[in-house]
Amino acid sequence: MFEGTVPAVALVFVALAVIFVALTLRDLLKSQGQLNPARKTWLLIAFIFSAVSIGLFVMHTFGA
Repeated sequence: MFEGTVPAVALVFVALAVIFVALTLRDLLKSQGQLNPARKTWLLIAFIFSAVSIGLFVMHTFGA
């Protein structure tokens, strides 16, 4: 139906990744550059959401 468009669920994962990166950067700036375990976890979650959204985009684009 929507040939060539990005699936909505992929956009949700992109939005979640951006939110987690923004939260991490905000807290990182507040703590003057110290990366604690909570911030590392938030970055890991952002990378996971990014990987999932890239995977969904590739699967949608190449029809896998």
